[in-house]
Amino acid sequence: MTIKNVTIAGAGVLGSQIAWQTAFHGFEVVVYDKFENGLEEGKERHKKFSELFMTTREATQEEIDATFARLSYTTNLEEAVKNADLISESVPEILEIKKSFYIELAKYAPERTIFTSNSSTMLPSTFAKETGRPNKFLALHFANPVWNANIGEVMMHSGTDPKYFDIVL
Repeated sequence: MTIKNVTIAGAGVLGSQIAWQTAFHGFEVVVYDKFENGLEEGKERHKKFSELFMTTREATQEEIDATFARLSYTTNLEEAVKNADLISESVPEILEIKKSFYIELAKYAPERTIFTSNSSTMLPSTFAKETGRPNKFLALHFANPVWNANIGEVMMHSGTDPKYFDIVL
């Protein structure tokens, strides 16, 4: 499986960074947030990241334009995940919100889609059942800021198929 299309669920501090970094590195990225104001804040962060990348990372205008061209935004979960190969979840660190999100997500995501959580405080096994595909679910956690820390932690739970761990890794 090749990952080309990534959905980032949550346009907050880390979600917006993950979306930017993923798009900057050539992936098609859909940013989903339940709230329109969350998406607007994510878009504003992306504008700031573009300036940051040009001034501190020597990104060219062409690279920045290409990154923006690979980003799209929506509050419609079904639309956000229809082509997703991988979903990175960065919703609030509240167990019931995460469980509810995964139950809804499982209704819309294609069967091939790998689900990941960016949670830094919860084990993936805590809400794996709610994903409807525990074999394709694992943690993929990024440190803040994503581009400076350059750290991604990948963690399986007992039900994760090692094949999907290897793909995400």
